[in-house]
Amino acid sequence: MTGFIGRQAELIELGYVERRYPLTDKPPSARSVRYDLADPLLRFWFRFVFPSTSYIRHMGAERALRDLIRPHLDAWFGLCFERLCREALPWLYRREGVTAAFEVGEYWSKSVRIDVVGLRNDGWTDLGECKWGPVRSRRAVESELEAKVRDYPNPRGSTIGRRIFARQPLAVSEDTGVRWHGLEELYG
Repeated sequence: MTGFIGRQAELIELGYVERRYPLTDKPPSARSVRYDLADPLLRFWFRFVFPSTSYIRHMGAERALRDLIRPHLDAWFGLCFERLCREALPWLYRREGVTAAFEVGEYWSKSVRIDVVGLRNDGWTDLGECKWGPVRSRRAVESELEAKVRDYPNPRGSTIGRRIFARQPLAVSEDTGVRWHGLEELYG
């Protein structure tokens, strides 16, 4: 068992693996900790290439791309977009003049999954929903986020900010208190 823990720590230190946990005001329990591949190339390799090596060898790379990879790329990019949004939140905080210390992550439980959590030390917590695919209804996405806000544990009674990150957000015509961020704004 010690060998496994040592190798795990090495992989984390090298940047290949990351330790993740649901971000709240309370320390994570050992049961809630997850380990994921942090390196994008390794994530792609183990998601698409490694399980399909026989198919690629026999059918060729072009056919594998067409049959096995391309049909699942949008879902893959959706997960990548969630990571990018978490990485962009500190930049948004700087741009908005937030001076409080903060931690960025995500939250999950048996009943809910929240893509972006910004836990700030000034009594504010941002919860965010990420949408890589087309957003057809602004209200529907905001309602989906609101339902998740109700399931987020908030023991210190923080003010909850709401953010939606979308590849191509719809124009916001009324102020609902939800901040919308588009891919161009984040990485343009």
